[in-house]
Amino acid sequence: MYISKLALLAAQLSSVLAAPTRGSVVRPPFPSLSVAAGASETLPPTPAETGAPAPEEGGEGEAGENEIEQSAEFDVPIVVPGGSKVDTLYPPGQDGVFEVEIQGADDRTLTVTQNTSPAPPPAGFVTLEGSSFIVNLAEGTDGLALQKIDYILNANSTLDISAGTIGRLCTEIGAFVIDPAVGEIEFEAEENELTLTVQDVNAEWAVFIPDTTADGATGGGATGGGCAATDMKQELMDLLLRMLE
Repeated sequence: MYISKLALLAAQLSSVLAAPTRGSVVRPPFPSLSVAAGASETLPPTPAETGAPAPEEGGEGEAGENEIEQSAEFDVPIVVPGGSKVDTLYPPGQDGVFEVEIQGADDRTLTVTQNTSPAPPPAGFVTLEGSSFIVNLAEGTDGLALQKIDYILNANSTLDISAGTIGRLCTEIGAFVIDPAVGEIEFEAEENELTLTVQDVNAEWAVFIPDTTADGATGGGATGGGCAATDMKQELMDLLLRMLE
């Protein structure tokens, strides 16, 4: 019985290690998967500045609660009120606005920092704004009903972001990962907005669009499962070693 179990586990480990890495951005609706790596409310940027819709107050949010929009500054902690769906927008960049959406029962303290020297984009893509965004909820993300990372194109921008995507930095490999395992990516044409639904916003994020001038041979990012695949393989290896002790 012991030998049979060991043989079965070894076969499962071999199957996982031999699994191919996905090499393209898949955009159908996939379930989100985790891939581990006193401020006051103010008026949001105007639609003319960001291309975003006017703030909604008292309306129904995506999770069935009142929706709040607030503006924030990079590197400055801001309180995200509990009980409502809260959209926190940051100052417009050259082409668009970075936004964090969350909803939970309790107040959270949100800080977003720009990294002006991010890791390279995945092959075949370019990084918008030339920077990435490090999101930190001081109280963590447990218990949140909704977590999204958004990028809204400025109204005066001529970029086409309909084929764009949002990647998460995988610290284990030092590269941005764009994959359904990171989250569900959508493009909302009416608002010219990319939105990524995730299970943990606490990470470093960057927005990418296809590089129309490249041959796809450059870039240092990853399009495979990245962190998620690495974690699974390591867990199986640890289990096998414990059985051999």
